[in-house]
Amino acid sequence: MPALGLALLQALWAGWVLALQPPPPTAFTPNGTRLQHLARDPTSGTLYLGATNFLFQLSPELQLEANVSTGPVLDSRDCLPPVMPDECPQAQPTSNLNQLLLVSPGALVVCGSVHQGVCEQRRLGQLGQLLLRPERPGDTQYVAANDPTVSTVGLVAQGPSGEPLLFVGRGYTSRGVGGGIPPITTRALQPPDPQAAFSYEETAKLAVGRLSEYSHHFVSAFAHGASAYFLFLRRDLQAQSRAFRAYVSRVCLRDQHYYSYVELPLACQGGRYGLIQAAAVAVSAEVAQGEVLFVAFSSAAPPTVGRPPLAAAGTTGASALCAFPLDEVDHLANRTRDACYTREGRAEDGAEVAYIEYDVNSDCAQLPVDTLDAYPCGSDHTPSPMASRVPLEATPVLEWPGVQLTAVAITVEDGHTIAFLGDSQGQLHRVYLGPGSDGQPYSTQIVQQGSAVSRDLIFDGAFEHLYVMTQSTGSLSLAVDSPPLTLGYHVSVSMELRFGAVVIAEAALSFYDCVAITLLRPSAP
Repeated sequence: MPALGLALLQALWAGWVLALQPPPPTAFTPNGTRLQHLARDPTSGTLYLGATNFLFQLSPELQLEANVSTGPVLDSRDCLPPVMPDECPQAQPTSNLNQLLLVSPGALVVCGSVHQGVCEQRRLGQLGQLLLRPERPGDTQYVAANDPTVSTVGLVAQGPSGEPLLFVGRGYTSRGVGGGIPPITTRALQPPDPQAAFSYEETAKLAVGRLSEYSHHFVSAFAHGASAYFLFLRRDLQAQSRAFRAYVSRVCLRDQHYYSYVELPLACQGGRYGLIQAAAVAVSAEVAQGEVLFVAFSSAAPPTVGRPPLAAAGTTGASALCAFPLDEVDHLANRTRDACYTREGRAEDGAEVAYIEYDVNSDCAQLPVDTLDAYPCGSDHTPSPMASRVPLEATPVLEWPGVQLTAVAITVEDGHTIAFLGDSQGQLHRVYLGPGSDGQPYSTQIVQQGSAVSRDLIFDGAFEHLYVMTQSTGSLSLAVDSPPLTLGYHVSVSMELRFGAVVIAEAALSFYDCVAITLLRPSAP
């Protein structure tokens, strides 16, 4: 064969082999800083990263478009902003960790750990343009926890008049003004006076007595229907052990006084898995009808003092993924509300199923039955805040010994539910959750060895790729796809490309049973 023909064959073969290999993940790795949060603008696809002393704006392909320095700044947790050297001699240059990063209509909401957790708004697509930052914030404008080790979560949703509101859950901090800030608040983003932004003075807050003893640890917040939901751990002061316990709470988006607030204990495998690590909401017909709250739990024993341990702290113990249909969450919340409104907190058999939590001056009542329809979001004469004695229970859809899960994302491909699970060792696992699944991963990808995967797992707009983040790396994962068939459904064929007696190249190729593939993925050709 002429040399040109041989070269052409070699080029074609090389191209064929390369085409069989998946492209490596795209990655963005900033130098000298740690990443805390990831947010995506659903309109443009632009990504935003919150990091220690920096903010980054990236294209959907993870190309850097802009960055802004946010620290170090002169600060002390014992001083109120603005921090001046002559008024706060103990202030030192302090790193600013990102505590909250959310996309709102027309603005990026950014809250840091310095200056008592104050927030600012920046223009979407133009990160360097500051839209709003309170000049002399009052204590009702301190949003995020001023301790980087204390969690803060949030969501942006529409208020009663269509205005954007910021719902925030933050843990207790003992220094500065943190001890007096309610654990859950609703804050104005676009008030008539811009300098009043982020205040909860005219909106809503969850009143809590003995705040330091409850010691909330927030994991997630999301909106569903006409309500906001918070997922957290707190001490159960009703129990003798006073250990931390998992809860989900609900409040009406239009409730300006938290009259509708109700919280429910969560139990995964009867409480064997007690510590929430991450969560995601998705529609999965294979698991339940409607939207489902998927929660990753750790089997670590809930502490009675201190704070709940982070999954990233070690790899001992086990993890489980439990699924709570949101219809069941709402059903138990409604039952709890109904019992507290009309039956003094008792079920038909007389057992106490609802009570008033947080040491406030209120009690479950015996109001007329029509109160439920007349005041679905409560009123000044209805009891609050309500809590259920009865936990919402679920059986794990998977259990993994020796693994600490740190992140969850769920998608559905051709009717098949696929879970993306990040762990404390920097690995991303893909698991099929449908019928016949053994709960084991069919694919594992190392994002960054030894660095926990962040809770902020975000799909692109087409649900074709997943953005994954660790403390020092932001990555675009391999394409989302249906789970492959097991090894028993394919054959491996050895192939050789020869020129006479000379073997030019060889490879083993796998061919799947087309009938079996069609059963698994109906849209496959």
